[in-house]
Amino acid sequence: MFKFLEKISSQNSILIIAFKGWSDAAEAATSSVDTIIKNYDSKKFASFEEEEFFAFARERPNIKNSKNGRIIEWPHNDLYYIDNAIDNTPLIILNGTEPHFKWKTFSKEVIDLCVSMNVSSVVTLGALLDSIPHTRGVKTQITGQHEFMPEGYTQKKISQSKYEGPTGITSVIIEDFKKIGIPSMSIWAHAPHYLQSSPNPIVSEALLNELSNWLPLKFDSKKLKRKSDKYLNALENAITQDSELKGYIQKLEKKYDSALSNSGPIEDQLLLKDLEKFFETNKGNENGPKE
Repeated sequence: MFKFLEKISSQNSILIIAFKGWSDAAEAATSSVDTIIKNYDSKKFASFEEEEFFAFARERPNIKNSKNGRIIEWPHNDLYYIDNAIDNTPLIILNGTEPHFKWKTFSKEVIDLCVSMNVSSVVTLGALLDSIPHTRGVKTQITGQHEFMPEGYTQKKISQSKYEGPTGITSVIIEDFKKIGIPSMSIWAHAPHYLQSSPNPIVSEALLNELSNWLPLKFDSKKLKRKSDKYLNALENAITQDSELKGYIQKLEKKYDSALSNSGPIEDQLLLKDLEKFFETNKGNENGPKE
């Protein structure tokens, strides 16, 4: 199932996963893992064979011009290795596009490879669209299969997911890891549904900040902040020229503030309901949420 695979020996590694598509609103999750890959000395060591897992009429390849002529970029699923990323613990990054076919086969290939590389824990990143104002920060939600993550993580209690309904490939992979006793956690960020441009660096920054609360990862925080500030400035300029959008955001702010003042801090159950609403809204949408 791999078109390229380089055998790498590792001990006690950590797997981080993000997929473009259904669970990647504003391209926040895949942009986050792109940042990790670029921030560290990463090495691509494996790529899945595209034709085994994709219907190209649904996830079309892109054609581009380059100095070497025209090239076709296919939907992909690549794995990267980062040695000694966290206190001598390697990171494995799975970054790609949610497959259309053979989810069980795809998951088994991921599991078998990661077991051979001694993966001890898994983190999945995702983002969903929500009717929230961008002016109130980015909500994040943490769920997991185990009460605590193993050594190497900040030891905070994790709520087990109680969600029921349609799901994505990450849940399939997580359940397969659970069967062999490997713990996992999922980090979700909520992206304002009215923002059309992708990627949204504000949501990506929130995901990375939340991930850093659990793993001692190091990023150029100033660079991340500059990207978010630039995006926010362009957004504010656009809003000042669109009275209808400005009015809509003000309504969202009032609704958000009212809910917060009436119920106190936003509880995990409220975030879970948002997640359930997102999945139900996108049921049957095979190409993921569109902004």
